[in-house]
Amino acid sequence: MTLEYVHFDTDDAEALTAARDALVERLRERYGSEFVNAHLVRFDDGSVGDVILWASREAAERAAEEMPADPAAAGFFGLITGVREMRHAEVLHSG
Repeated sequence: MTLEYVHFDTDDAEALTAARDALVERLRERYGSEFVNAHLVRFDDGSVGDVILWASREAAERAAEEMPADPAAAGFFGLITGVREMRHAEVLHSG
């Protein structure tokens, strides 16, 4: 499994959260069982984090490349004003 972590900024966290359902639905539709789950979080400084669990590194990398240009996800990605960090990591243990 692979964890995808993206730390970014938005001017409208409420609108971003509202657009989240369409993004998650599209991830399920496009990547099936390769998409495991996702969590959207807000940090104390107002920035936002997206933590997505993927069944494989290949799916994570493919989605990172494809999804920002996917019209079905434009409502979500259009609300991101800047990306601070994006990383992938191998999951060694889940409990």
